[in-house]
Amino acid sequence: MTDTANTSDNDSEPGAGRLRAVSEFWELPGDPAFCPDLRGRIRRSLTGFPHAAADAELVVAELFANACRHSLSGDGGKVTVTLAGLRTGLVLVTVTDQGPRPDPATGRPRIPQTRPLDGTLATGGRGLRLVAALATDWGHWRTDTGGHAVWAVFDPRR
Repeated sequence: MTDTANTSDNDSEPGAGRLRAVSEFWELPGDPAFCPDLRGRIRRSLTGFPHAAADAELVVAELFANACRHSLSGDGGKVTVTLAGLRTGLVLVTVTDQGPRPDPATGRPRIPQTRPLDGTLATGGRGLRLVAALATDWGHWRTDTGGHAVWAVFDPRR
């Protein structure tokens, strides 16, 4: 497991005196059992960002669970999580997996489809809707190695 943290409180930098910048990088096993630990890391890292801490914690937990459940990361792979908290109050989180699992019947990558909300008590299928509801903005991209990275931004001015 890789764990690094960088913080900066140099008073000569622009915006000094407002918030302490935070930068984190974690590479975790793609196992849902690591989710409580990850939530604690997010919470501790964002103590100076109370406007974003709870929402970022929940969003990262959802994205981590999605990576474990729907990607190669959940088959003994890795999930990478980055977090940046800027002195402006802006918080950016990114969760990167190792790409989609292949369909057992075809061997081709399988991308889960988002299910429509139909009022049922379904226990899944709402993770990205939750991300959209809690984050100021969010998106995703395909990595050079075939994985998916999903990012979310939390802006205190929202």
